[in-house]
Amino acid sequence: MDDRLRRITAALEEADRQIVGALNARARAIHEYNALRDAAGDEPLRLPKKANIIEGARALAEEFPADSIEPVFREVLSACTELTTPDVVAYFGGPGDLAHAAARDYFGHAPSFRPSESVSGVLEAVLHGHATFGVIPLETTTDGAVTATLKGLVATDAKLCAERIAPLRYQLLSQSGAASEVIKIYGTAPAIAACERQLRSRYPDAILVDVQSGQAAAHFALGDDQAAALGSALLKELYDLKLIDDRLEDDSDVVTRFGVVGNRLPSRTGQDRTVLAMAPGDQPGALHRALQPLADREINLTRVESRPSTGTEWRHVFFLEMDGHITDRAILTAVEELRRIARYAKVLGSYPRPS
Repeated sequence: MDDRLRRITAALEEADRQIVGALNARARAIHEYNALRDAAGDEPLRLPKKANIIEGARALAEEFPADSIEPVFREVLSACTELTTPDVVAYFGGPGDLAHAAARDYFGHAPSFRPSESVSGVLEAVLHGHATFGVIPLETTTDGAVTATLKGLVATDAKLCAERIAPLRYQLLSQSGAASEVIKIYGTAPAIAACERQLRSRYPDAILVDVQSGQAAAHFALGDDQAAALGSALLKELYDLKLIDDRLEDDSDVVTRFGVVGNRLPSRTGQDRTVLAMAPGDQPGALHRALQPLADREINLTRVESRPSTGTEWRHVFFLEMDGHITDRAILTAVEELRRIARYAKVLGSYPRPS
């Protein structure tokens, strides 16, 4: 048994050395790329895309769990991006909130993350070059599409270039981690609303206090031995709080879909999604005529949703999601025809569908 354990330990140590060696080799290749890029001047030099790298790594996985390949490689690629041009990622909300957690999950730890109090603030940061990317809420399973996001995408030139699905998960956190000491529970109004039944059941004597952000809740918990913060696992990590209780949400099936916005659309992968905004006009049959170019080309619409339009000559804007990339011939020609039919049409994003 001892001999087998020694062999296993030696194999693990050798595997770890090889992993570190591969990371060093990748860093050296990035440094060489930086030197080549500097020498090339204005000549564009492009490395393989992250999505292709992750998919290739997943295909190579044999013993290692394939589902764990993506988070591992996102961290590696994030660190390598830091060696080239560090990303700045703006997100809606405060530190430790759900958008921050989704941004960390998608981009890894390497970028600099900057909170914003509004969706428009995130979009403006991306458009003016203050952030490389932004993370904003697209929809929730309880409330549907986020109107501020849809209107912001229509009003600006920011492009949806990815999305991330994040389950709604809440924890109760404090300095000590002792449930018996909790008298006050601080959380944002949406967080308390999402967990109210569980909180009333598990902590019937506690006072629920809504605050502006998860960050504020964490500060109250740090400053009071009898206080706890309701927040995400990331909030626990950022403020070094201890876990009291987990999975406090009343509905375990609620998820939020977050959009990643940038200034350019990613290239076609063959498994893509295109998002379009259009105003067909207010005449009878206008919507049917506007959708006909998509139906004629057998383009699969996965979502159609409308929002009132203020300050424009049309009353409603329709948001369409469809399978395929804007560079696909069928979608490209359908959109060109749609622009001739509808009073307004704009591509909001085209990106790889999440796996």
